Amino acid sequence: MAQTGVQLNQERLSCSICLDLLKDPVTTCGHSYCMNCIKDFWDGEDQKGTYSCPQCRETFRQRPVLKKHTLVSRVNGGPEEK
Repeated sequence: MAQTGVQLNQERLSCSICLDLLKDPVTTCGHSYCMNCIKDFWDGEDQKGTYSCPQCRETFRQRPVLKKHTLVSRVNGGPEEK
């Protein structure tokens, strides 16, 4: 049972694009990504003029403003916000 909890936590702390632990974690529509991964993903959508969440496929007319995911950043050993 504890192993299931550890696996779930690793999934929550992993980027669904690169599948690695989140680096410089940001959030869009509630899903978290590495800053570079989501920027690269959206760079590929620039020509379409619409952007989407790679996980839930929610679409946006403008490139969404990325918000730093401070809780995940702290869990992954990043600096604490002051």
